Amino acid sequence: MNLRQAEHLLAVYEEGSVSQAANRLGISQPAISQTIQMAEREIGMSIFRRGPHGRALTYAGEKYLATARQLIALEGSLDRELRELRGESQGKLRIGISVTRAMFLLPQVLPNFLERHQGVELELVEAGTSDLDFLLLDGRVDLAFLLSVEKIHPDLEYITLCRDQLLLIAGADTAIARSRAPGDTINIQEARDEAFISLLPGHGVRSLQDRIFYDNRMSPRILMETSSPEVARRLAIVCGAVALFPETLMPPEASDSSPAGVWFRVGGNHYLRDFFLCYPKNTFLPQYIQDFIAATRDYFRERYTRAIPD
Repeated sequence: MNLRQAEHLLAVYEEGSVSQAANRLGISQPAISQTIQMAEREIGMSIFRRGPHGRALTYAGEKYLATARQLIALEGSLDRELRELRGESQGKLRIGISVTRAMFLLPQVLPNFLERHQGVELELVEAGTSDLDFLLLDGRVDLAFLLSVEKIHPDLEYITLCRDQLLLIAGADTAIARSRAPGDTINIQEARDEAFISLLPGHGVRSLQDRIFYDNRMSPRILMETSSPEVARRLAIVCGAVALFPETLMPPEASDSSPAGVWFRVGGNHYLRDFFLCYPKNTFLPQYIQDFIAATRDYFRERYTRAIPD
């Protein structure tokens, strides 16, 4: 396998067809078809099979593409290292992050970073938290922000930024908002009679919410469900309801109380999760990526009392 084969076959898999891969790479369809045939002759097995939604991988193809991703990632790491040795200030930083976190976190970190690294091209790859570790391992992003109760994958480096506290957002006219001081640490049992705005199944906060309800033998009324934590927060405030919400998603300008709503900390250390900035192990990090990591850590140290020191 060479780098050209790796790039061509990965493009076919990601695009689902030879024609779309050719358009993406700016080459002819016969050139890609020839690459596929050459690779299949080399390994003596088929890499693709035709499926109802385009080309799918055979088992041998899965193994081949896994190595292709590693080869492309190694080539990218080598390119960055050579740029660093040549003293070049230009490069590309691909950041994997969820849409909601990008909304609140990146405006706090990127302005100072871009002022220092004007020659660096930025690419945001917005995806759900559950997909970001795979994007790292596939070499499709350089850094990714992950939220998890533990360090899961042995091939990733985990920089712990802070412990993410779970908050309860409440409309000002809810019983809990009238009975407790804003910013208090509460027992979730105090909100058992409130109506909840809930995230849809599949979200990390929803899984944590289900666990909390189970642990406390609660079955509160779910007023509505949404796929967006920010929508849940805003609806709870205006609909006289409550919602569980990660502290790391709170807008920087939010206070513990406002005319429209208040928030409380949910007690229980077993409901804390770690917020990580991750990258693949044994990967060369040019100075601009190291500076982005440092700027991110500085922001978390300044804002969160549970930020993890160096």
